Amino acid sequence: MLITAIESIIESLKSAGIIPDVVDEFKPEALLDIKYGEKKVELGNKFTIDETNKAPDVNFVFKKSDSNDKSRFTLMMVDPDAPSPKNPTHREWRHWIVGNIPSDGNLSEATHLDDYMGPSPPSETGEHRYVFLLYHQQVPHIDYPRLGKVKRNNFKARQFAEQYSLKLISANYFMCKSD
Repeated sequence: MLITAIESIIESLKSAGIIPDVVDEFKPEALLDIKYGEKKVELGNKFTIDETNKAPDVNFVFKKSDSNDKSRFTLMMVDPDAPSPKNPTHREWRHWIVGNIPSDGNLSEATHLDDYMGPSPPSETGEHRYVFLLYHQQVPHIDYPRLGKVKRNNFKARQFAEQYSLKLISANYFMCKSD
């Protein structure tokens, strides 16, 4: 079942245009479980702005991890459709980055590069894709800068990952539009 779930990640990301809009094709090595309250993010399901106004619960299963693993991970959430899917001149809008996440997924022990910003797509722009990207860090700790005051528009996950030698291992996404 794990192999089938992992294969469906790439298929879904291609179908939604996330590959190539946000990331290049990659080989998934983890399942990324994102929940807002009791509702799971499931490769393109729909959420309302109200359902996503607080940071989600995040869990993942990295197939190379064990209980003694010192691996660390970085999670990003971006909107490639800002300000609108038809005119994404602000692609990508950075909603959240958390780095140095331990292999048990405990975000309280991680480095929060910025505060979570829930979706707020402009009215009458249609559905936006909100993409979670999970990266395996190639080193146990990265001295990330705090990004709070840095502009959130025109962020490039690819460039950020390259700058810090991050390896993409999973992704998930949901759709959201203004009421």
